[in-house]
Amino acid sequence: MGPQSAKSVLAIAGSLSIDSVLTQDGRHVTAKVGGNALWSSLGALIAGNAPRIITVVGNDYPEEVLAALVAAGIDTGAVRRIDRSHPVRVTFAHMADGSRLQPVPREMIEALPEADRADFIDTTTLPDILPLGSPCGSDVPDAWLDEVDFWHLPLLPLARHRSMVARIAPGRGRLQTDCPARSDLIGDPFGRLSVTLGAIDTFLPSTSDFDVVAPGLPVEDILFRLKAKGARTVVLKAGGTGVLIQRRDEIFHMPAYDTPAIDPTGAGDAFCGGFLAGIAATGDVLEAAALGSAAASFAIATEDPLTLIAVDRDQVVRRARQLLAEARRIGRGSPIPAGEDLANPGAANS
Repeated sequence: MGPQSAKSVLAIAGSLSIDSVLTQDGRHVTAKVGGNALWSSLGALIAGNAPRIITVVGNDYPEEVLAALVAAGIDTGAVRRIDRSHPVRVTFAHMADGSRLQPVPREMIEALPEADRADFIDTTTLPDILPLGSPCGSDVPDAWLDEVDFWHLPLLPLARHRSMVARIAPGRGRLQTDCPARSDLIGDPFGRLSVTLGAIDTFLPSTSDFDVVAPGLPVEDILFRLKAKGARTVVLKAGGTGVLIQRRDEIFHMPAYDTPAIDPTGAGDAFCGGFLAGIAATGDVLEAAALGSAAASFAIATEDPLTLIAVDRDQVVRRARQLLAEARRIGRGSPIPAGEDLANPGAANS
């Protein structure tokens, strides 16, 4: 994607977190910044378009993190501070086999030095606290409904997700969302998703979401059921195996970029941010997925999301071109037609 005379206005409404992590090599890292709004915003940034963000932070959330985002061109004018400790705190344990535990089990925390145990706080199981760090419809500035061209909602509690969709969908911008919180979908995932699916332009869940809410359901059935419940376009993230893209009546597979993984945390959100920038620049879901996957490849190669600010966008585009060339229609194995060159958007959008 080359320079644009007038970039689309992007906005992302999600959460910022303070994380504590047990690494594969036995280290424990505390007070690590993360969160879906941070990773997805940086994914959009390195894919070529700095977004606006809407989020809620506690009085102890590091001001220097917000300052770094502003310096990178990300608009934080709709970040709301609340007078309490930051409500979104997450613990992860990365295991030797590549799996991840969240929250970190009590017995693993008790094995840490006593001075560090208190930092391993996980609010994701506290339904009275966690939502305080998520935006709702009333946090969206009125003016943005006329100004924003493309919106992304990362994972939010189901009630907040619905509130945001109800606020944004009637406006002029195109809306994409990740899957709402899995815990809110268990029991009737497709029925609960159907409330908002018809108002969402692109739905970007993960196979891991359905491993929890609909275990054992084949991928083809997931895509069919989502479409039957009103989904327009679905991009199903599948971790290291890549993504499945439902475009009109066709399904494509795009592999993940092959790069050593340091920490997979945030990769799915970086994908969504890169996808947002890509769909804004090209209008094509395959090109957008290629940019999203390229952005995710840089996210898995770092433990600190803020290091993404320094990523060379030309490298992101080069990886995206390679991924686009490797995409295949499922069941046919044929290459995707050359179509539009990523360096020259607008030539062959579909």
